[in-house]
Amino acid sequence: MIFGSLHEKWVTFVQLFYTTAMFKYLFLISILALIVSCSNDQDKDAAATSNEGQSEQKAENEKGNDKVYDASSVLSRSEQFFDWYNDNSRMLYKMRSQSIGSENGYHALDKKKLEEYIDWLKKTAFFSEDFIASEYDRWTTECANKMREKARKKEHFVGPPPCLFEGDVFFKMQERPSKEMIDSLEYSVVEQTDSTALVRFSERGQLNWVNQNGMWQIDAWPK
Repeated sequence: MIFGSLHEKWVTFVQLFYTTAMFKYLFLISILALIVSCSNDQDKDAAATSNEGQSEQKAENEKGNDKVYDASSVLSRSEQFFDWYNDNSRMLYKMRSQSIGSENGYHALDKKKLEEYIDWLKKTAFFSEDFIASEYDRWTTECANKMREKARKKEHFVGPPPCLFEGDVFFKMQERPSKEMIDSLEYSVVEQTDSTALVRFSERGQLNWVNQNGMWQIDAWPK
């Protein structure tokens, strides 16, 4: 009887042990599953937030590139020019300055680079035929003569080369204008005829425009 009683108790103990162990095992599995589920939900939320942010940024970028300009409107054309200028001002001054080369240790006109600069100006479609012709003539006469005179006087790269702008010619300052500065410009017509216009874009800045074949183009550097 004693043996039978002990055996029953032992069986009961083993059953209880395994039941408890199984319960703990299932409990642990449930906790781990819950953690993984929460982690996945957080990852999905993060991914959704990231995608939403990227979509908003993409939409904002596309919005900024969706400007529509009217080539027949001198005010719209002025805004278009400065949007272009924001992206291309460095290239403008670089192409222009490369027209100056060297010869025997002196500044000299680089005709090949000048031709490249002139071709580049034509492709922009922002500058009139008279502007481009005047720029070419100035470099091949006035600027070239100044460089020859410096060479005659044996001035080896003394001071800045002739005909280069000292800073930004449109904004009359040494540093490059920021995008915020350009975006905040306000344009107003000072005077306008069917073929010419003068547009003020800042307290000290004005653009001289000429209408060629229905498109407004810059006709002179700002003074």
